[in-house]
Amino acid sequence: MSTDNKQPMENKHIVQRFIDECWNHGKMDSIRELMASGCVFHDPVFPGLTSGVENMKRHIEMCRASFPDVKVTVDDTIAERNEVVHHWTVRGTHKASFLGMPATNRKATVSGTTIYRIEGGKIVEEWSEWNLMTLMEQLGVSSVPKAEAMASKAESKARAR
Repeated sequence: MSTDNKQPMENKHIVQRFIDECWNHGKMDSIRELMASGCVFHDPVFPGLTSGVENMKRHIEMCRASFPDVKVTVDDTIAERNEVVHHWTVRGTHKASFLGMPATNRKATVSGTTIYRIEGGKIVEEWSEWNLMTLMEQLGVSSVPKAEAMASKAESKARAR
């Protein structure tokens, strides 16, 4: 097997370990082995999460404290060259403050996509996209305004005619 064919498989293994060990089991002792110290993060929901393995460690710990039963499931994986793409689903129960939202004790399920760039056997960059409003609605913190929903329904009926 050539190195080019082997690299995506090795990269998938690195990212899967990161999900399983760090996110699902809270084993932060693995994070330095899997992530470069200056890893850069891109997540519009967390603009302050910019770079550094310590920032990611605190981020995971905060999320796990807010949703102690958090479970990340990888629904699909694509690996090419030095990138791994995960489409994922996260489930958990909101037991502590998260993004300023007080605990609701409600269960929530959110899906999203993350692209990881791997260099030298470590994650060096991560881009995540997911819908915060989906989470907020499930937690009962926010919903689509009724007037806007009614207007949208009326528009749909008008187009159907």
